[in-house]
Amino acid sequence: MFGDCLHKVFVVCVFGLGLSLNAQAQDIRLTTEHYPPYNIDLSLNDSGRTGIGGFSTEIVREMMRRSGYFYKFDLLSWKRAYASAQEEENTGVFSTTRTESREKLFKWVGPIANNNYVLLARSDSNIVINNVEDVKNYTVGAYRGSAAVALLKKVGIKPELVRSDHLNVLKLNRKRIDLWISGNLYGPYLAKQYGVADLKEVFTMREAQMYVAFNLQTDDSIVDKLNKTLKAMRDQGFISKVSEKYR
Repeated sequence: MFGDCLHKVFVVCVFGLGLSLNAQAQDIRLTTEHYPPYNIDLSLNDSGRTGIGGFSTEIVREMMRRSGYFYKFDLLSWKRAYASAQEEENTGVFSTTRTESREKLFKWVGPIANNNYVLLARSDSNIVINNVEDVKNYTVGAYRGSAAVALLKKVGIKPELVRSDHLNVLKLNRKRIDLWISGNLYGPYLAKQYGVADLKEVFTMREAQMYVAFNLQTDDSIVDKLNKTLKAMRDQGFISKVSEKYR
């Protein structure tokens, strides 16, 4: 009798321990797109390297290392990366701007980086923007599905949409649009890849911060631990040190 009870207790304890270990061992999937200098597909440069680099990626990789979770990165199109985090448990997408419309769609870890939305013009442009109302006098290019589109529409600006952001670079250079809304670091970086330099910022639409956006079914304990780990990294100066490499 006592032996049977002891056996049952042992089984329950082992089963409970197994669940705990499985929860810790379960892979966390982190999806992202090529969005330099935050997330960079290293196979696209001439270094012969593969994998994912960039400012945000370095921060997320160190955060995961310190947290002790098993994880993997997947480099996808933005549409697929974003959809995966909405549909799959223990999946997060980065670098994701935290907006009001997205707030209840995810659980958030961050911020991992700043990314101001600015309006860029050709260097020879005479455009002067003093307020949002001034923007309505010009054609603005934006990337379909980006948070920038929602931002523009919220203030009554209807952008010209393209399926890939590099097309905005070409349109701006050929004077097919007056302005291009993009990240303050990403826009100039992307433009240089297509031979377009010396773009100038004419207006800041919004100061924004980027996060890892996790599926709503992701356990709160995972999200809490990652946020605490990230805070420790920030307090220790790790994030500031990494950011200097990408300025």
